Amino acid sequence: MHLLGIRIDNLNLEEALNKIREFLHDGRQHYIVLPYADFLVRAQGDLEFRRILNEADLSLSDGVGPVFASYILGGEKLKNRIMGVDLIWALFEKFDAKHSVFLFGGKEGVAEGAVQNIFQKAPEAKIIGALNGFVDDEETISVINGKKPEILLVALGMPKQEKWIYDNLKKMPSVRLAVGVGGAFDFISGRIHRAPRFMQKTGMEWLWRLFCQPRQWRKTWRSVATFLWLVLKSLFSSS
Repeated sequence: MHLLGIRIDNLNLEEALNKIREFLHDGRQHYIVLPYADFLVRAQGDLEFRRILNEADLSLSDGVGPVFASYILGGEKLKNRIMGVDLIWALFEKFDAKHSVFLFGGKEGVAEGAVQNIFQKAPEAKIIGALNGFVDDEETISVINGKKPEILLVALGMPKQEKWIYDNLKKMPSVRLAVGVGGAFDFISGRIHRAPRFMQKTGMEWLWRLFCQPRQWRKTWRSVATFLWLVLKSLFSSS
């Protein structure tokens, strides 16, 4: 299905994991994007970003915004959302030591902190390396190729991480699957606390993030007000 010109695959978590299993065994390289409302807003004015999102092998709604939009706009309804943090935990639960994983991105020490917490919950996880997001591309690719991971989790923030994956995936031949996971390492490492469960369920995480990270108000504005305006504009233009 498409929302505001962006393709999103209407899968639940188990269906997504089954697709990922196929990706890891078909001998080709794949990348996954996890769009939320701000992705769709940014993609309206960034044609390169839009193309990268639409060419992804799997596009899963990370936020409640696209789910909300699918109900407002009519037609096919998104089943649910799959947040980056939840997808990462599901990957380790599903595949544990079967596939090697490398974490790239975040501030210094964040990826390493995420690795420590992952090992506490999934001691059999096959994590073979971690690197912060402030290392230059040449060194990053050299380190990743030295480790030869099958799964690469990239946390550089959008649209940088999606563009980085698109431009560099072929330079890392061991990587079967690359996933842009945004701020997931911050949450897993404990650097930033996730919203209370009731806020996650009601789609009010944007308010929690605004409270915890007030400097992100522009992003929150795009994700709420601008996104709603675009959805309503699309609704009325098609009626």
